[in-house]
Amino acid sequence: MSRQNRPRYLVSTDSIGFLGNPGQFLYLWQEYFDNKTLDGVEAIAFKPLWRLIKLVMILRNNDIPVLEFHGKTGGENQLNFSGKIIMTLVNLGICNVKILLKKFPEIEFLSHAPYFEKNFTKQIIFHQRPKKIWIENHLSGKRGIEDAIKQIIIYRENNINSSGMLDIYHYVANSITTLETNWSIIVEELKMYILLKDKNGRQLFNGIHFPIGSRLDDSLPIDSMTDEMLELFAQKIIPYAKRVVFENQQFFPGLFFSSNKMLEKQKERNKKLIERFKKTGIIKL
Repeated sequence: MSRQNRPRYLVSTDSIGFLGNPGQFLYLWQEYFDNKTLDGVEAIAFKPLWRLIKLVMILRNNDIPVLEFHGKTGGENQLNFSGKIIMTLVNLGICNVKILLKKFPEIEFLSHAPYFEKNFTKQIIFHQRPKKIWIENHLSGKRGIEDAIKQIIIYRENNINSSGMLDIYHYVANSITTLETNWSIIVEELKMYILLKDKNGRQLFNGIHFPIGSRLDDSLPIDSMTDEMLELFAQKIIPYAKRVVFENQQFFPGLFFSSNKMLEKQKERNKKLIERFKKTGIIKL
């Protein structure tokens, strides 16, 4: 596959946690930008704003473009108790859409469907006309997909450049225990969704969130998934994606910060995963 036809591969700054710094991100990932394995960054838009500006500038100075921000998710009350607590705290620490679009008009904006349902969000986006928005499925299974599709259509009808970001873990969250047994069925369902088009023939979901972190509450059990499972996904799904984002949330306390030893361990794991993804076709060379 030529580079023109391969998806753009991004990695999230969630790998360094809420209190992480740009130097830690460079330590973990710069080599994969230097060798053109990765193409850009999805930055979690953590406050304060000055720190976010610094992150974007440092990455840019190292030839690493921040292509999209992950904003507040909304929908905290739709989650289970532990998810509600975690996401309420996380969202308190994230800049809102108005600030992000005003300060960074060149960077695309991603959030979950419930955040795009808010009148506040709609008013800001309809007024500021961002470069592009990505709408992610929030709830598990079919319901999450349907909620995202509804918002994609609303924003497209208002001439906003909008695409869906299909989060694989969110889709399978309630069926993790049977993931290996049902994987072929799940992949066919995902293919059906990623091939869906709107009334004008435009694909609804152009992006994929592929969560690979060690925090299994919001990541695929990637270490226990077989190469055959990854190969099937690569064959059936990757050809239809324009963007693949590797989220990489770390197990507590890595969700907030990482020691040097934790970073070393993560870097070693990241290397093994990137090699597997190249081998199985998740990452197209």
